[in-house]
Amino acid sequence: MTERTFPPAAETVPLYGAPVIGPDETVASIAAALAGSVLAPAGRLWWLAVAGTLVPILVWAGLRSAAPAVFGPAAAAWWIGLAAGCLLISGLLLLAGVAWRCGIGRLTQTAALLCAGLAALYPVPVHPVSLGALLLASLGLWAAALLPDLAVLRDAAGPDRRRARLYRALSAGWCGSALQWLAWERACRGFGLLGILAAVAVLIDLALAAALRTDRHDTLLPVALLVEAVLSGAGLIAALAMTLRRGRGLDGLITGRHLDILGRLLLAFGLAALYCHVTEIVTALLYGDAAERARLTRRLLGDEAPAFWILMLAGLLPTQLFWIPAIRRSALALGLIGALVAIGLGADHVLATRIGATGAALADLLTAGIATLGSAGLFVLGLLLLFRLVPPVGIAETRQLALAQNAHAAPRVPETAPDARPGPFAVQPLAQPPGQPPGLIAIFASEAGLAEAARGLSGPRAPRLDAFGPVPMPEAAAALHREERSLNRLALFGAFLGFAAFLAIRIVGLAGDMPDGPASVAALLARPLSWPDSWSTAWPTPWPAAWPLSWAMAAVPALSAAAAGGVLGLAVALLSVVRAGRAGCLPPSALAGHFVLTIEPSGAPFIPAALARRLNALPTDAGRPLALYGLAAGEPQR
Repeated sequence: MTERTFPPAAETVPLYGAPVIGPDETVASIAAALAGSVLAPAGRLWWLAVAGTLVPILVWAGLRSAAPAVFGPAAAAWWIGLAAGCLLISGLLLLAGVAWRCGIGRLTQTAALLCAGLAALYPVPVHPVSLGALLLASLGLWAAALLPDLAVLRDAAGPDRRRARLYRALSAGWCGSALQWLAWERACRGFGLLGILAAVAVLIDLALAAALRTDRHDTLLPVALLVEAVLSGAGLIAALAMTLRRGRGLDGLITGRHLDILGRLLLAFGLAALYCHVTEIVTALLYGDAAERARLTRRLLGDEAPAFWILMLAGLLPTQLFWIPAIRRSALALGLIGALVAIGLGADHVLATRIGATGAALADLLTAGIATLGSAGLFVLGLLLLFRLVPPVGIAETRQLALAQNAHAAPRVPETAPDARPGPFAVQPLAQPPGQPPGLIAIFASEAGLAEAARGLSGPRAPRLDAFGPVPMPEAAAALHREERSLNRLALFGAFLGFAAFLAIRIVGLAGDMPDGPASVAALLARPLSWPDSWSTAWPTPWPAAWPLSWAMAAVPALSAAAAGGVLGLAVALLSVVRAGRAGCLPPSALAGHFVLTIEPSGAPFIPAALARRLNALPTDAGRPLALYGLAAGEPQR
């Protein structure tokens, strides 16, 4: 059965009456704009931006040792929340096949990767396995989504030999075959699912750490952290998308529809986060004991009040301005409010990781804010450097959206090809890389025409066929009977190995620490959960070696270990399929970005003229190629 492709081929009506891609965008223009923005020399503005990030980085380096140790976990938790929120947004939109995600998908994945990396610079209040799984899942999704774009950059960077060699190595032999596209789509969905699992696991881990160390024991805390993670991630993406749209001139790829959707997303999750905090307050007032009411008083009027009111006035209440359509669709308002929300929600992590009342909450909050500004400089510097190497918007996904939305977006036939016409045409000679067998190359206007031609040439003595294109081709893969099941198997196998390895290492470590050896492990399972006395004055690296193997504390990092193992297994499977998909006849680099069907001998007599007659006999709108090339040795490989 053919899998449903994204976006649906029949979807031609713009979502909600507004376009999600510019009407003038085509397969060629998208590649030229995005690859050109990467390959063009860096301008003066870029160098000024890089120099501007050095100031907060130096301030952070100077204040890092002077900042209170209690706020190290708060900064880490803030970056973890941003990374988990961005990964959740990217994974959910990817699995749902939402069309408008193309404009912000690469930005979301890059932000998740950088935020997860920055969280590792602080003392983390979660299990290291949970943070490692979050970082690995972010890297896997980001790198997998990049593979087709790296091949486009490889072909576009022909005169620049250094960059061409770099992108040739990074693209791992990607040539856009039907098998590679099939594996790429499945791998991206798999990375998205594993990213969601890793993000949820690290947020639950964060909630457990806050509940065990502080006086926040309500069951709504994990839900509140998850909602706020998505809200902060959406705010960060809104601010970055508006900056990228204005700075790179990508109005045709990040359209006004993206503004409206991001505004609605901030509004919806802002309401959900407000509900969580209002419910917590009302519950404490109506049903809370003396300790809960004292904590509420301290939060509203005491030493925790600065952080709480920053959370409300900067992180949550500004989202309600998006009830007004004019504000929701304003690029400037969306960018400013998104940045304010992302920053303001960091105050809740200060509340969640504080160790009692210090009497100097405002001074500590300001110090932590200045110190965190330096890591924000590192984040901006990372974005600037990465977007000098890779496109800020996904080329493959945006091309697919343009083909679905714009009727004129299909790639044009090369100038050397004969004019398309109803009657038969001759086979044109074309050079072929040395060492490959002779064959034919047919160019089509669409994937549907290529699939019809593949069905027309199929039979018991059919030649060997393969399809190449600028976007995923599920219909062509079905016509060629291409299947790929190794990705799911290796992903599940890797997840099982990761889960088993974590439990084995944990049991062996605990058994070695016990005086009676392995006999003591069974007793650990029944030990009541308690916080070690050595954690009473500071927040050290959590989860010490002697921590009891209780199911409550082992389940979350075990889930993270399984997600990390699945990411590694999926990465190995994807790379092996990409390498295997390069075998056989390859179209020359001059035909990159076109729908191409390669025809080569498979044991039966190979008569190019007879194959050309069969293709010419097909209807013009259902399988007849726009051009036919006969291969002859002589052209060097790309």
